[in-house]
Order: sequence, then structure tokens, then C-alpha cells
Amino acid sequence: MQDFASAAMVRLLVRAMRAHGLTPPPVPQGLEALQGSHVPLAYKRSVVESVLHQGGLGTLLMLAQRVDLLAGDPVHRALLGANNVPELLARWHRLERYVHSRHQVSIESFSPGTLVLRHHARHSAPEEPLPTESLAVLGVLMGASHALGVRGLEVEIGVPGASTPPAILYADPDIGSRQADLHARLAPLAAQRQTGHWTLRWETHHTGNPPTAPDMGPQSTTHLCDTLAWPHVAHQLARHVLKDPAAQHTVDALAEHAGLARRSLQRTLTQHSLSCRHIVTEARARVAAQWLLDTSHGLAEIGFACGFADQPHFTREFARHVGMTPARYRHAFANGA
Repeated sequence: MQDFASAAMVRLLVRAMRAHGLTPPPVPQGLEALQGSHVPLAYKRSVVESVLHQGGLGTLLMLAQRVDLLAGDPVHRALLGANNVPELLARWHRLERYVHSRHQVSIESFSPGTLVLRHHARHSAPEEPLPTESLAVLGVLMGASHALGVRGLEVEIGVPGASTPPAILYADPDIGSRQADLHARLAPLAAQRQTGHWTLRWETHHTGNPPTAPDMGPQSTTHLCDTLAWPHVAHQLARHVLKDPAAQHTVDALAEHAGLARRSLQRTLTQHSLSCRHIVTEARARVAAQWLLDTSHGLAEIGFACGFADQPHFTREFARHVGMTPARYRHAFANGA
């Protein structure tokens, strides 16, 4: 799969291998930073095979939890803007849709503090995900939950009631150092293709301070709309969007943030020829422009992190607000051009 999500996964595994004293395969010439969206499939496979050879399935799951090693990447900021496990999963679902993933994580059942999930192929996909693919996705979700400050996260891997006993583990990037038998417990599940069945449980009564969301980009972004001739409430909403452009900024949510009724907010903005949609898209386009100028991240990854629905939506809305497509904008203005 040639997309920024799978490229980011390779980037994560390579960095985690180095951080844990393992040796990743040599990076192909021209891809030294692994920042692009098109990492060769052969190299992706070689990275996974190298992890399995040097540590096994348990090590793969452990390394995939090291989402902290993606800090500074747009996809990291987009996922860790979540406030809880269900919202994290919602952002993951948006990522799947954005990259047109062949596989998806579906909710089998949900209750407070418990999610039963299944990682499987979409109807149009010819093959189910490999056990290694499922474990890598699960590892990222576990690592992100850990980074969000979720307490007591317990994960059961396997089909309830099946003959193969499930593997029960906890969100902790150091899991491999204390559970040397994890590979032995995961191997039978992988052989039975049961590593894509997960039950997540966590504490819901924890009231500690929420984690601080990682910075959106190389510089502060909350000021990006300040020079616009907008009323105070519009600037208030823009700063709110700029803090987390990947969030789902509905009219109702924005009205609640502004402390106004929905109709009152819409009426106030209309008086200034504005709308919630315009404010949100303008803020997202300006964050995207900063990413395009200051980083080498791929266009698709930037579009996802800035809250656009897909690549065509990003291109269309960015051009409407900025006057040129993201690719032309980067070519014209990045690197001091």
C-alpha cells in the first residue's frame, strides 16, 4: 500500500528498532529520511521481517507502540489530538478513509471503558490483513492511548471462546522487556489469523490532568488568522480550530466553544459575510500552508493532519482559499523560493 500511513508505520518501526538496539535494514538510496509517501513495498516487508527475525511478534507489537518517535510528524499530531480512546479510534477511522485503506478497524461492541474491535479487509479488498499488519495497527493504537494518559488499558488479543487462548497485555512501550513469552503467546493466534480480534478495557473514572497535545508544526499556529478583518468571535473560533485542525469542528461544537446558541453564532457571522465552514477551512488552509513551507512532509499527510476529508478535498479547498494548489504553493514559496 503506497500511502503516507504505511510509510509512517515504516518510519516508526525503523526509528524504534534503532532506539531499542536492533538493526533495521539499510534504507534505500534517496529515502534516507523516510519522509515521503511512497516507500517501496519490498523495503516495508524487509523491515517487518527484520523485526521478526531479531525479536518476534512481541517485539513488533512493542516497537509499534513507540508513537513518541513520530513526534513532529503531522499524523502524530492528528492522532494525539484526541481526548480519549473512542475519539482516538474515530481519528484512526478518518485516517483509513483518507488513504483508502484496504483494511479497517470495525467496532463490534462498545460500552463505557470497553471496546471490542476487529481489524479486517474491506468488502472490496481481496485479502485479509496479515497478522503482522494487525499487530502493528494495534501497537500504534495502544501506544497512542498510553501517550494520551489513558489509565489501566488492558488488551485481549484473540477470539473470545476460541480454542486458542487469548493473549492479555497492557499498553506499555516496554512490554517486551518484562514479557519475554509474548511471542510464544502471539504465535498460535497469528497461525489461526486471530491477531485482528481485540478487546480493549480501560479506566473511565480517572480524572487526572489531560495530556498536552503535541505542537501542530514547527512554529506556533494559533496566530495564523489574527491579521484577518474578522469580528472577535470569528478570531476566537479560528484560534480554537488552529489548536487542533484535525478535530471534527461542527457548527454545534463551535457554538458551544463560543458560548452562543447555534442560531446566534450563525447570525453574528452572517452579518460579517462569514460562516463556520469558511472560518474552519481558512484556518486549516493556513496551517497547511505553514506545513508546506516549513517541512518536507507529503501533501497527503499534511492534508490529513489539517482536517481535510481526502486529498481531492484538500487540493480543492486549499486552492479556493489560497489561490493555487498545495503542490504549486510549495513549489513557488518553499525553501526561500
